[in-house]
Amino acid sequence: MVEMDRMLRPEGTVVIRDSPEVIEKVEHIAHAVRWTTSLYEKEPESHGREKILVATKTFWKLPSSSH
Repeated sequence: MVEMDRMLRPEGTVVIRDSPEVIEKVEHIAHAVRWTTSLYEKEPESHGREKILVATKTFWKLPSSSH
């Protein structure tokens, strides 16, 4: 995730398909690096063994200080 965060431009999106356990960990990391996520529980042919996570890197900046 850190390497994807480094390479991906702001507002870039990744789609990750993996086991529910891995998706849960990746979603936690995505929130930690301030990405937005959408989780799709149903992967038609996986019979519940896989989920899909769509994560988008957000554009953020430090708040401007008012003096």
